[in-house]
Amino acid sequence: MAPTFYHYLPVPVADKSESMLRCRRLGWLGVLGILLVLGVFVCLIVFAVRANSKACNDGLLAEQVCRNVTCLLELQLNQTRQDLLRTMDQVATCHHTLVNVSASLEMEKAQGLEQLIQKEELQGEVEKLKQKLQEALEEVERLRQEKEASSKEGETSFGSSLQALSPLMVPVYLLLGLIALLA
Repeated sequence: MAPTFYHYLPVPVADKSESMLRCRRLGWLGVLGILLVLGVFVCLIVFAVRANSKACNDGLLAEQVCRNVTCLLELQLNQTRQDLLRTMDQVATCHHTLVNVSASLEMEKAQGLEQLIQKEELQGEVEKLKQKLQEALEEVERLRQEKEASSKEGETSFGSSLQALSPLMVPVYLLLGLIALLA
């Protein structure tokens, strides 16, 4: 074998102690880094085990059920709000219709009252006219009896024609008077 020559540069003593300290520091830092990584890894394993545990899965399932129920309740609430708005619109329409019908009813009552007053006035006038007609008929009857009595006494033919014409004229005059009052 051939001889090998290893040549090391001489290192001053002060440098050796300093570099050794550095190596030791780096060694401790490496060990601490490895321990830190192992600690994080162990924590991650513990978290994964707990996250996949039955209690955690039950909690997630309960949370999902709660979300589903919440969504369903929100849908029902929105539908109820829409129904409420439609109902409020119907109530407003009904109220408006009620106001219109009430106003129409009041107008009809007022017109009915006016018609009733006019009817009573017309009935009063009719009663007065009936009374006048009755009086006129009594007057005609009385005049007829007088004329018959006077015709027995010998009245001329002109007087008898006037007597025949008079009973027809009185009802005609009364009828014309009644029409004029009703107009």
